[in-house]
Amino acid sequence: MAPSFFLLFLVSSAPLMLAAAADGQGGEPCPTTVPVPCGKVNISFPFAIVPEEATTTSCGAIGFHVVCPNNIPFLGYNRHSPQFQILYIFYGNASLLVADVHKLQDFNNSTSEHCMPRLTNSSSMLGLPFSISAMNQELILYNCMKPLPEEVWRREGLAEMSCGNKTFVRVAADLSDDSGGYGNYFLEGCDATVMPVLARSGEANASNYKELISDGFLLTWQVPPLSGGNRKNKEKMILIVSVSMSVAASLLLPCIYMLRRHRKRETLHLFICEKTSSNIEKKIEALIVLHGSLAPKRYKYSEVTKITSSLNHKLGKDGYGMVLKGRLDDNRLVAVKFLHDSKGGEEFVNEVMSIGRASRVNIVSLFGFCLEGSKRVLIYEFMPNGSLDKYIYSENPKAVLGWENLYTIAVGIARGLEYLHHSCNTRIVHFDIKPQNILLDQDFHPKIADFGLAKLCRTKESRVSMTGARGTIGFIAPEVHSRTFGVVSTKSDVYSYGMMLLEMVEGRKNVNSVAQKLSEKYFPHWIYDHFGQGDGLQACEVSSEN
Repeated sequence: MAPSFFLLFLVSSAPLMLAAAADGQGGEPCPTTVPVPCGKVNISFPFAIVPEEATTTSCGAIGFHVVCPNNIPFLGYNRHSPQFQILYIFYGNASLLVADVHKLQDFNNSTSEHCMPRLTNSSSMLGLPFSISAMNQELILYNCMKPLPEEVWRREGLAEMSCGNKTFVRVAADLSDDSGGYGNYFLEGCDATVMPVLARSGEANASNYKELISDGFLLTWQVPPLSGGNRKNKEKMILIVSVSMSVAASLLLPCIYMLRRHRKRETLHLFICEKTSSNIEKKIEALIVLHGSLAPKRYKYSEVTKITSSLNHKLGKDGYGMVLKGRLDDNRLVAVKFLHDSKGGEEFVNEVMSIGRASRVNIVSLFGFCLEGSKRVLIYEFMPNGSLDKYIYSENPKAVLGWENLYTIAVGIARGLEYLHHSCNTRIVHFDIKPQNILLDQDFHPKIADFGLAKLCRTKESRVSMTGARGTIGFIAPEVHSRTFGVVSTKSDVYSYGMMLLEMVEGRKNVNSVAQKLSEKYFPHWIYDHFGQGDGLQACEVSSEN
């Protein structure tokens, strides 16, 4: 049977399957539909808390039973030894965050023979109505028969585990499907255990495997069959769903016919784009909720338009979006950045989570954000003197900063980087340090801005796991461009900082090229040429008028 007509058959038959499932669910009406708290998690439909000693229940939906021992919510698969602790339920996204406590117990029990977790994949313990979200990554744990040579486990991107020199771990870039089977994880002489972990903005580093498991992974669920409640209400709901799905089936046939007439490439492109957009939306929603109080204030889009409407003043525009000047209700001036749809995915999450974690005088403050459908907006503190590049690249000597101001700015930027790299609870690597991303307040004190390319990692990590180069040509560290030059770390920001210092002290009298071309110059050659001419390095002083 062709896939399209199989899909039509499935949709057409769904009402009958729904009715059959409902007929098999007898029992008394549920006592209440009001959300019930279990610890910090509110349990409501389709979930339902059931007593631990109960053998059957008519409450909740099939597969959505929750047990609550010691006020801790667990999925009710195994009531005597619950395995999946519920950390958070996203009812709006039909998803939930869970942690595999059996794996955690293996790690935390140092006297156990299972320091290496039991060779049971978490996904094999789950079934309908749940599925593992594509937002997760895969944590692969290896238990080898003998120690691996260092060059082997480094080549394979493995990190050593605390269980001994025969156990290793790595993080796969993406959640793979089942088509590849065990071959995706095969390592000669080793057994593999695969676990999903949530991919949070650069935190998924292999050596953090205990924290990754503790943080949990994301599940999604499908709308379940009805269970429990009044029989008449159930039959009424079945009738409504049956009619609705029958109508949908009748409309689906011509749609399938039209889709099959399009070229395969166009159909595939449409599918990929829609799926990617949906995943980005869910990822943004989940990450923002997960970080709770760490996230800045969330504004409605109507509030954002009100903030900017009073001034209607455009501050600038770049590849990521347009920036307008605005004013909050407390009369504070702000810079409001409207992100383009195509640039509002990972960049948006990085901005909210990175600046939301960093609070210091040399880091620009993020007052709030807006996420409403395709609209993504960031609200920063307003910096009256703009960005550093308009001073060091200016053709007007009066607008150029002198040595004293340049030194103060350089020290301020260095302090900001030191805070991001070492003093923040989560280490942050900026990856785009350049004059355009340094903003100046009314006293010309610098603040680091634009965290769209930033990566977050644990404070104990000295290396950063990433794929692909990021940054601006002329400021990118060699190891970011190609791993053959070394590992990516906080030192990559230090390299960019050094290149920016060279531009700060370059002096506009000696350069005739426009600002956009400056980052393309190879500075070692430029410095050599100037010292060879006896010019040295120069900078214009700020006039008394400034």
